[in-house]
Amino acid sequence: MRALSDFIIKFEGLKQGTHFYEFDVDTKFFEEFDCFEFDKATINVDLEFEKQSTMMLLNFDFYGTVTVPCDRCLDEVDVDIEGEEKLILKFGSESYQETEEIIILPDSAFEINLAANIYEFIMVNIPQKRVHDEGLCNQDVISELEKIEEKEDNEIDPRWSTLKDINIKK
Repeated sequence: MRALSDFIIKFEGLKQGTHFYEFDVDTKFFEEFDCFEFDKATINVDLEFEKQSTMMLLNFDFYGTVTVPCDRCLDEVDVDIEGEEKLILKFGSESYQETEEIIILPDSAFEINLAANIYEFIMVNIPQKRVHDEGLCNQDVISELEKIEEKEDNEIDPRWSTLKDINIKK
C-alpha cells in the first residue's frame, strides 16, 4: 500500500483556486489492487483540482497504454487507454447519499487518497476487445485455430447422426 501513498492530496492547507497534479500509473499500481491482467502499464493522469469554500472539483484526464494478451492469438498487444472523468468532493454529514461523481467527506477530513478512484476510472475505460490490428496476429496460432474450427464443423455429434437418416415426407 506504500505505492498508493503518492496519490494522496492534502487539501487542508491549499488556497482556494485551481491546482494541478500529475500521477504516473504503472504495473505496480495495479498490483496493489490485486489486478494482474496487465503485463505492462504506462498511464499518465493529469488532475485539475479546484478548491472552493464548500467543495472541490476534480477533473481527471488520463492517457497511456497497457500491454495485455491478445484475445485472438494470445501474443502481447499494446492497448491505448484515454479518458476524462470528473469527481466532486463535498463536506457534510454521512446522511447524504454519495453518487459515482459526488463523494461526501466528513468535516474533519484534511486529505484524500485518489488511488481507488483513478483505478476505477482506468478500468472502466479499458476496451473490452483487446486484439491486434488486422493481419498483425501470430499467424501460426491463427492457422491452428482455423484447423480446429474446420475439424469441429466437419464432425457430426453422434447424438444427432441418427437424425440425418430421417426422411421428412410432405
